[in-house]
Amino acid sequence: MAAVAAVVVLSVMAAVGLTRWGPPPAADVARGSEEAFGRGLQRRELPPGAGPQRWTTAHAAFTFRDLRRTSATLTVEIRDARGPVTVVADGVVVGRLDPAVRAGAFPLAPTGRRTREVELWSEAFRAGDGRLLGALLGRVALATAERDVWPPPVILLELLLPALVALASSRLAGLRPGSALAVALVTIALATAALWPSGLAHSPYGPRLSALSCAGSILALAFARSVARRHPAAAPAAFIALTAGWWVQVVAATSPVMVVSDVVFHANKLAAVSAGELFPVSVTQHAHPFRFPYGVSFYAVLAPLARVGLDAVELVRVGAAAAGLAATAAVFLLALSAIGPGAAALAAVFLQVLPGAFDVAYSYGNLSNAFGQSATVLFFCWWAGRAPGRWPVGAGLLALAALAHFSSFVFVVTLVAALVIAEMRSKDRDRTRLWAAGIGLLLAAAYYAHFAGLIWEQVPRLLEGGGQGRGASRSAWDALRLQVHGAIGTPWHPLRDPGAWGLPALVLAWLGRPRPTPGNRYERDLAAYWLAGLALALPAIVSPLEVRYLYGLTAAVALCAGAARLEAAGGARRLAARALGLAQIVLGLRALAEAIVARYRP
Repeated sequence: MAAVAAVVVLSVMAAVGLTRWGPPPAADVARGSEEAFGRGLQRRELPPGAGPQRWTTAHAAFTFRDLRRTSATLTVEIRDARGPVTVVADGVVVGRLDPAVRAGAFPLAPTGRRTREVELWSEAFRAGDGRLLGALLGRVALATAERDVWPPPVILLELLLPALVALASSRLAGLRPGSALAVALVTIALATAALWPSGLAHSPYGPRLSALSCAGSILALAFARSVARRHPAAAPAAFIALTAGWWVQVVAATSPVMVVSDVVFHANKLAAVSAGELFPVSVTQHAHPFRFPYGVSFYAVLAPLARVGLDAVELVRVGAAAAGLAATAAVFLLALSAIGPGAAALAAVFLQVLPGAFDVAYSYGNLSNAFGQSATVLFFCWWAGRAPGRWPVGAGLLALAALAHFSSFVFVVTLVAALVIAEMRSKDRDRTRLWAAGIGLLLAAAYYAHFAGLIWEQVPRLLEGGGQGRGASRSAWDALRLQVHGAIGTPWHPLRDPGAWGLPALVLAWLGRPRPTPGNRYERDLAAYWLAGLALALPAIVSPLEVRYLYGLTAAVALCAGAARLEAAGGARRLAARALGLAQIVLGLRALAEAIVARYRP
């Protein structure tokens, strides 16, 4: 009962903070919050060198909920419009913005309700790409004359219910009372942080976040119970691992306030593949762009859902997130048998707080590459683990990874080569794994054979120089320095520039590095994983070919960092390992916050 009381008290405090001291609700395109409040909007655009912009359709609507029942002031800002924009609040026309007027403030009388509906009616015009555009939105904000002293019951319930579900699920998963209470309190803190920007607590996202949080706890409990059938003592660790993955891979990755760079690009690719274009091509961002085969498996998996009318932008974001969550579960299960439940849970947590893992996949919007990376991790966990489903599963995972994105293709082919060499050098060669590698590579080769001419045309350009080939070529030394910086960032400014991995994670990974011994498949295959990834650093240094190998190695970094707990025997070394782990978590959370609420903002 004391734990329940603590959860109730902290939920009340968090709800009071959100409603009394939190920012007033605002659907602000510059801050990325219009997605949470609005309907009837075109897809977000991110012009080069500028902040986000968004057009409305002829009729856009915005919902502000759980407000105090007082008078309020509605502020509407429009960046551009071809005709007048009519402003409607709660079904009543309150004003009109002529084409020369860009902003207006409108007083709203009390309605006796906690919800306000704001609509913008515009004279639509057809753009060159065929879209019907209304007005170029700036901001729609609502400020009540007074703030609530006591939080609305709905907002309080949206914080309290997920925390209680997390508490109950944690206890059912076998966590101790103190640890279960910590999970519940962290749930409240994360939900409060997610609802704080731009007053999202007063948007329709609040109930959705509450439902997502409850679903994550229930799914984590189911995962823990499943793990407990084979490893009874590992259920608490499994719960922690999947809960961490859920909050990062699902909740954070699909946050409506995060401005995602290339999401519309992927939505358009999905539409093209759904329409039958099975061999997409794209270009790189080099000064002299390369044309390359883009890969199709990510879109092919989602195409049936797109054909029934589901929103393509939501599909590509959710599809990448689901694959990331599956990869988190696979990392935990692989590490569980090899290094134990505690280290396995740490590996899953570290996978969430490697800054590059989230940035590359979700913030920068390389969603097909994220899917390919997840499939690569699933394939490696299959190979280094028990090889469930035998060769058909392994071949399928390998083909999914190779056909998701060209970077994933290069990385996973290099990984397979290293794994096969290690397998052939061992005394006990496993035919199941070798068959899976051969058939998976054969499927990938059959697909990429369609692009043989295109690939061959680009080969001579590999002599253009290193440093990722953007702009002027770099010397080998400069390119090497760029790779090191990409991994650990700027060590004397770790919060500002942590790099793809972060220095604490790299130190922990070195402490937990694989030490292959005869008969230990896990250590041998993990060493092969590292060798494959690091082998791809050479072409990144001496040629324009850079396949995001640092991103590809994030699972290996996480597995080794988790194992550092076992190697750090003794008081001082264990204390140092814990300090490094805490530092990495802080770096990761800081990077997550920047990606969600700061990046791509003016």
